[in-house]
Amino acid sequence: MITLVAGRRLVRHSNPLRMLRSATPWRAAGYLAGHLLAGTVFFAVSLTAVVAGLVFSQLTVTVVLTVGSAWVVRCCAQVERGRAVLVDAPIPYAYQDATEAGLVGQLKARCTDPAFFRDCCYLILAYPLLLLLDALALALWLLLLTGVALPLWFWAVSSRLAGGGHKDGVRLGRSDGTGIGVWIDSWPAALIASAVFLLLTMYAAYAVTAAARLHLTVTHTLLRPAPDPLARAKDVLTAPGPLSLTSPGPALGPTAHGGHRT
Repeated sequence: MITLVAGRRLVRHSNPLRMLRSATPWRAAGYLAGHLLAGTVFFAVSLTAVVAGLVFSQLTVTVVLTVGSAWVVRCCAQVERGRAVLVDAPIPYAYQDATEAGLVGQLKARCTDPAFFRDCCYLILAYPLLLLLDALALALWLLLLTGVALPLWFWAVSSRLAGGGHKDGVRLGRSDGTGIGVWIDSWPAALIASAVFLLLTMYAAYAVTAAARLHLTVTHTLLRPAPDPLARAKDVLTAPGPLSLTSPGPALGPTAHGGHRT
């Protein structure tokens, strides 16, 4: 079972009206919308950099370009880690240092670093699924918000009739005027429809927030440092206790220094 990252700025309220009035769904929508723009750019840049690095890695004279391609992917991933501040704290990172001098050492360090491959998985492989998730959540959110604002613009729209003519107002249904639909062509109808859309929007706030949490979970899974398998053992050794490596030794009494009891 996948546990979603809560996100420090994605506070979930039990009251739907309070949830809608809070900053949580708006932060979530902003986070998802940012990925639609930035993620698309990073996908194109990272894919180009990886392909160029694979092609030119066969030529010794282009080692600099290959190292630069890995650096470009790393920079894109760093921006995505920083973008998490919209809904949570910035995501930590850890890249391995070069153990050999020169460009060849830099190439080995960057192209064999597991963090580099996780960056590529997020920026390139996970991009289509995240794009679909973000687009669906934002489409639902914007559609309902547009319905809430119906009284502000319904009178300025002319919709098509089934017989070929046009009528002032908005038809909620098929755009060609056929099939089941509801006409919003008066202020009472617009106000009632707006109230219905507002009710739906209050519950859609939870869906948008859940989509942002799922996106954030994928980002944490791929872009944060891999967990240390020895972390639990290190905690036991560093924590106060009989196995602690940092606990002070036993206090020395007078007899420990060679003193004599009187």
